[in-house]
Amino acid sequence: MAKTQKTKPNQDDKLLVIACGMIAREILAVKEQLGLDHLDLTCLPAEFHFYPDRIAPAMDKAIEKAKAEGYSNIFVGYADCGTGGLLDRICEKHGVERMAGPHCFAFYQGMEAYAKVADDDMMSFY
Repeated sequence: MAKTQKTKPNQDDKLLVIACGMIAREILAVKEQLGLDHLDLTCLPAEFHFYPDRIAPAMDKAIEKAKAEGYSNIFVGYADCGTGGLLDRICEKHGVERMAGPHCFAFYQGMEAYAKVADDDMMSFY
């Protein structure tokens, strides 16, 4: 009797977005609306907004896991989100890109509107 050999699934045609749990609903809505069947989503805990020091190490592990599962197309669904550049180092290490901007608020508002609010209102807090 022949032994079956386990191989990694081929995920080359898929795009995995590793995102903040806070924007999962929005990503899934866009996926459905545009029929992006090639997009898979996994999320890190939304509570990391309160603990930005946890984002980069968790993202590092999530990217390593995704690569081990056969994903070669990975996108980080986070802005810097308070990591002080640590998330960018993880992205560079793995050769992946992330959303532009300092926070998801900038993503939602647009960079220009975000900058204007931040400049015009000293009480704005992100």
